[in-house]
Amino acid sequence: TLLQTAFTIFQVSTGNRLGGDGFTLLDFYGDKALSYMLATGAAAGFGLTVDLNRGSGSDSDTKSFLNKANAAAALLFIAFIFSAVSSVFSSFSLPKRT
Repeated sequence: TLLQTAFTIFQVSTGNRLGGDGFTLLDFYGDKALSYMLATGAAAGFGLTVDLNRGSGSDSDTKSFLNKANAAAALLFIAFIFSAVSSVFSSFSLPKRT
């Protein structure tokens, strides 16, 4: 993400796209891969906390751990939403095939 941000700042400041159409495709497919990884992590985190919540007793340490795991999964889900939006925006810059 930091590398992508640096390339975007370069493009905005100079008006030239570094790497041309190849980098545009790399940017697009990189967003897709990152989105899928974030979505998978969020789903696995939510699933784990639900399953462990059913099987755990009323131990406060376990509940505290599961609440923290649930918060981490929620952050992954929020990151997935932003990454999906970024993927939509990078699809607008794909080269048009005529």
